[in-house]
Amino acid sequence: MIAADTRRLASARFEVVSDARARSFMRAALVLVLLVVALAAGLRLLADGAAVANERARLQQESSGLRTEVARLEAELEVERATHAGLETQVGDLNRQVAELERQLAFVNVQEKRR
Repeated sequence: MIAADTRRLASARFEVVSDARARSFMRAALVLVLLVVALAAGLRLLADGAAVANERARLQQESSGLRTEVARLEAELEVERATHAGLETQVGDLNRQVAELERQLAFVNVQEKRR
């Protein structure tokens, strides 16, 4: 019987038969894998978006702080410039006074020498 079975198997046409259940299972598995990959990618994008939003908020806060510091320094610079200009005017006035006093002193010295 074994020889007859072997002959029958060897002489029969070879046909590849598609199993509908196996195909359906493979499709479901592929869809499931694609859904898992899409979910993982979505979560990654969401996490990256949150990180970018946090970094943007931090940078905006830092920028605001720097703008405040720049405004303070500019105001301080204006005060320094005004003080400098005032001191230059004062020095000019004092130099004129010194020159006048030196002129008066020279006049007094000349008058004393004449006596």
